Amino acid sequence: MSVTVSVSGLKELDEALGNLPKATARNVLVRTLKKAAEPMVEEAKRLAPVRTGRLRDSIMSSARVKNKTGNSEYAAAMKAGLGRDAARAALLAARRANKGKGSFAELFVGPARGGGVIRYAHIVEFGSVDTAPQPYMRPAWEATKGKMLDVIKSELGNEIIKAARRVGRSKKQSAEVKYRASIAAMMAAGY
Repeated sequence: MSVTVSVSGLKELDEALGNLPKATARNVLVRTLKKAAEPMVEEAKRLAPVRTGRLRDSIMSSARVKNKTGNSEYAAAMKAGLGRDAARAALLAARRANKGKGSFAELFVGPARGGGVIRYAHIVEFGSVDTAPQPYMRPAWEATKGKMLDVIKSELGNEIIKAARRVGRSKKQSAEVKYRASIAAMMAAGY
């Protein structure tokens, strides 16, 4: 069975995000993705098997930002005995060289892994030699992916407009940044 989804208008919203300051655009995306993930989180909690309730209660969305670019360069410099300053310089150089590649914003949905509490979540989802699978994440995704896309489409423009207004009121931003933010708001509003 194949499903085809057609989305329009996201290209314009992406261009509008490009007119906002980078950190503001990332925050807009994270807020929008968190709102969009709420239906999946609720559905996964509803579908999760309950024995103690720890698995169900640990399901959440998280916008963890893990930039692994440069970690190997840092480790290599430390291993070579160059010191922390040289290792940090290597890490920053690798990140500058990799600018623009990788994910701008990501959101993860699933059981939290704090302190090893939910080390068994994948076994519940996929099963093992001794236990049958009890899927809860995949069915939650299948049941809510359309609703999540609708939330992204409806909320992203609103979030861009709110962020542009905040940038416009800011006393720290330059006139050009405020101008670009106003362009972003107009693009998000459909003008």
